[in-house]
Amino acid sequence: MSAIIARLKVLLILCACLPGMLAAAPRHDLDEPALAAVVNGEPLSRQVLMLMHAVAVKRIPETTVPAVMVSMIEDRLLADNARAHYPIETLIEKTRVGYAPEIQIEESIVANLQAAYGREIMAAVKAEKGGNLNGIVISRHAVTAADWNAVLGAKPRLLLIYELDEAGRKAAAAKTLLSYRLAGKPAQITLLDVYDAQHVQGRNRLHSRDATFAMQQAELLLERRYVQHWAKTKSGLSADDYAVFERAVTDRLVRDGWTSLIGVTSDMHHDNKHLKELAAAVTPDEVAAYYEKNRDQFKRIEKVKAWHIRTADFEAANKAYARLQKGEDFALVAKELSQADDREQGGDMGWIVHGEQNASWIESIAFVQKPGTTSRPFRSPGPAGTAATWEIMKVEERIEGYQPVDSESVRYGASQALSRQKALAEFRDTRERLMAEADIRINPAIIRKGKELAP
Repeated sequence: MSAIIARLKVLLILCACLPGMLAAAPRHDLDEPALAAVVNGEPLSRQVLMLMHAVAVKRIPETTVPAVMVSMIEDRLLADNARAHYPIETLIEKTRVGYAPEIQIEESIVANLQAAYGREIMAAVKAEKGGNLNGIVISRHAVTAADWNAVLGAKPRLLLIYELDEAGRKAAAAKTLLSYRLAGKPAQITLLDVYDAQHVQGRNRLHSRDATFAMQQAELLLERRYVQHWAKTKSGLSADDYAVFERAVTDRLVRDGWTSLIGVTSDMHHDNKHLKELAAAVTPDEVAAYYEKNRDQFKRIEKVKAWHIRTADFEAANKAYARLQKGEDFALVAKELSQADDREQGGDMGWIVHGEQNASWIESIAFVQKPGTTSRPFRSPGPAGTAATWEIMKVEERIEGYQPVDSESVRYGASQALSRQKALAEFRDTRERLMAEADIRINPAIIRKGKELAP
């Protein structure tokens, strides 16, 4: 949801310069009230545009109609371009959420319809017999042990991938879970319908022979079918408009899949193949240039001046800490109570330099403590083969510097940042090229009236 909201906010900004964005190719001469735009000869109906706007304002109220139109045009062009280079299974990768692409598309279609027509759909459900969808159900049929045996086999099997064999799919298709009637026409939901609509966890439940879960999922499928049937017959959308709407929803999923594929919307920790390839191709000169422009990203602590007190147990450390809290001199307390070799020096550890070989655990801790502070007692593991001790650390001063330009950390950080910059440039170049090459005609009323445009 956060990604969707962020994207819509970007669109609001883009919309402010809409005429300029689209000036490279579009003609603002479409004189057809029912159409918002025509993109490469394919219509974008005004009614579908208003539907998608109704969905968008549920998430971000200030979203304008022109912003949504820009998004839909971009979605269409980028999705068509992506389809020309990748199969749908890659663009809407089922392993991301475990659902097959067609199920993700259907769920998104239903979610958008519910967002746009939620009240109307609820009213239609309440008007059914009994005030709910039970009113359209003819019969329910629980899955029996014999049914499970026919679908899954008599003996449980350990599976790496949850799939039904040919015989299992045939048996599942023959097992009706729900019979219902819509618009006077009977229909069924089978066990195969339910199975194909599941992600990995859902299929695991079915393979564990959970009959209650199977019926719950059948009822969810019934809800989806009811929403789609209502939209096709009661929403006012023509068959052509509904096809445009389905196309718009699918285009958005494909676009999002493509942007994730090239690394534009991937999480920074996501193992993105394209970003890894771009990062591997970054040259030392590019790293050096990035380093010069972004030196603050590569700050590090060069050295710290620290003092410490070491005791054998917590009680002694707590007594030392209590004296320090009363304002006693750290060096004097260290000389009296510390058991470390440097107690005669008041626990003076001197300057601890970053990256020093054979640095102790306690010396490493000094780099994460704020200068001018004294820590509470903390347990230290001590050197190998020795008993654990308790430490109190005082960091007096800290000197900062920069990681060397030829260090591995700089190379990695710069290549990661540059790979994302290149992926974003690739996205922008593709979008601009497609917009410039496309044959786009726009209804000027959409631009002129903006969000005040009525359906």
